[in-house]
Amino acid sequence: MPVSQPETGQDIIAHGEITTQNLVPAGIATAGSAVELNCEGVGSVKVQTVGTFTGALTAQATVDGFTWKTIAHSVCIFDVSTGFAANTIASSSQSIFAIAVTGYAKFRITALAAVTGSVAVTIIGAKQYATTGIQPIQGGQGVGGTTLTASPVLVGGVVRNTAAAAATNASLQYLPLTTGLQAIQKPYGPAETDWQFAVATGGIVNTTTAVTLKAAGAANIRNYCTGIQIMAQALGAATEIAIRDGAGGTVLWRSFIPTTGLPLTNIEFPTPLRGTAATLVEFVTLTASVTGAVFISAQGYQGA
Repeated sequence: MPVSQPETGQDIIAHGEITTQNLVPAGIATAGSAVELNCEGVGSVKVQTVGTFTGALTAQATVDGFTWKTIAHSVCIFDVSTGFAANTIASSSQSIFAIAVTGYAKFRITALAAVTGSVAVTIIGAKQYATTGIQPIQGGQGVGGTTLTASPVLVGGVVRNTAAAAATNASLQYLPLTTGLQAIQKPYGPAETDWQFAVATGGIVNTTTAVTLKAAGAANIRNYCTGIQIMAQALGAATEIAIRDGAGGTVLWRSFIPTTGLPLTNIEFPTPLRGTAATLVEFVTLTASVTGAVFISAQGYQGA
């Protein structure tokens, strides 16, 4: 069995060789399967592995001194030579690793998988002080299958160039970035989800047929309208106008154009008009104007 050596200077050191699999992962390790360190008062450890071997190595700890548990966090073991973090020391790895052990009574590196060959393991524990405790700082894993190559902790976000799915209440989310890696600070959503509409040449003349401002989005995506610009020539008949949620659907906004027409008017919606998921948004003149045209442009975005 490995022996934990007394402290040397400010550090506590243990050394041993692992040549076989630990068949008692929760208790006293199989002989030759673990290197153990008494780590009361220790804030972090450095582990060095040397040798020719196969089989991943695992970090374990105990609080009661008898029952061992695997430290299974996905980034608990930081490889100082590669800048990557993982939850095991990979088969045949020869490197130095940093691991936080604050609060444990004992710590060990053990082989829970089958082992061939031999690996020399040295563990040095840095003592923890009330004011100057040394703690390794480890960055998190990347998003979407990528892995961070820098340490310590990075501040970042996730690239969005399409509307995101609806998030659940109180869920943790990444800050959005553009494809150019600028933090998105504009209202509502990324530029790629914005939409614009301009009425056809000649405008809307003598009809009650609605025009679609924006087609329906995907199953969970809504259309939002943030503003319109509208003007009308003198009309043969006054008309109400409306923006509706869906074809012939619920009116989201309504106004009126008299027979004298309407000068170019810009209307912004501080609270965007919010449509139903997977539903188009449309504009309609509710009375045929007989003569004269109505012109409308509109802007908005899509989102959950």
